Amino acid sequence: MKHLRSIITIILFIKITFSVQAQEIILENSILWKVEHPDLEKPSFIFGTLHMMCSDDFTMPEKVLQAVATADALVLEIDFSDPEEMKSLQASMTGAQKISEELSVAQFKKLDTLVQRVIGTPLANLDAYGLSMLNMMLFSKMLPCTEIKSFEAELMQIAKTEEMPIYSFETVNEQVAIVKAAYPTAFSYQQMMLFDAYKKDLNNAIIAYNKEELNVAINYLTKPEYMDANATTLLQVNRNKNWVEQMPQLMQERSNLFAVGAAHLSNNFGIIHLLRQRGYTVSPVF
Repeated sequence: MKHLRSIITIILFIKITFSVQAQEIILENSILWKVEHPDLEKPSFIFGTLHMMCSDDFTMPEKVLQAVATADALVLEIDFSDPEEMKSLQASMTGAQKISEELSVAQFKKLDTLVQRVIGTPLANLDAYGLSMLNMMLFSKMLPCTEIKSFEAELMQIAKTEEMPIYSFETVNEQVAIVKAAYPTAFSYQQMMLFDAYKKDLNNAIIAYNKEELNVAINYLTKPEYMDANATTLLQVNRNKNWVEQMPQLMQERSNLFAVGAAHLSNNFGIIHLLRQRGYTVSPVF
């Protein structure tokens, strides 16, 4: 179960690493935002998370805890507190195609060199795991620790303790389908071979995020070499539009704390700009 929780954290984090070349909208440096509208009885909040970091670097900001106490419900990308969703996640991880069947001989050899250096075992020993699982295993090695914490996991625990309802924008099956479409074999291989560069940028992003330097953190993770148009459209643009379609009704019914990956907030396709276009006042909470 501990291994599965780590995989969940990594799956969540993978989805924040893409952006598109679009008009940049510079946000104030805050990871928490208040959403208001004359038609709403109470405001809601948006918390831009960095889905994974070492426990020594992890702190839940006091202002986020205050927002949780104010809100009536927690809304996540996926509700991993739902046992049925956990079953769906486990099912999605079985029956993977062998890595050797997806890659050329030359690609397999290059990836083997990386895997032996980072994970310490020949790629042949992990062949049956499939590229997606291997990608997650490599991702977990980018952090200089073994104990990883997640804002989403901490928020779910708080919600459970406070008997606060948890909702989600997507199901596991919906998200898995999106990720698979966004990460075809060639692109997945390309990203794994950028391991060292991304590891450096990821850790720099964590430092910036903990200073609430939101734009700096997002820019580290959305460099052109880490994105392509297909992944960006599927992981960011389309999903942001879908979420903003759902948010008005959710906010009409109750005050919510929406916790989503920080990169979903920025640029003209980000949920902050999209909500403002709909007439909502979205303000940073300092």
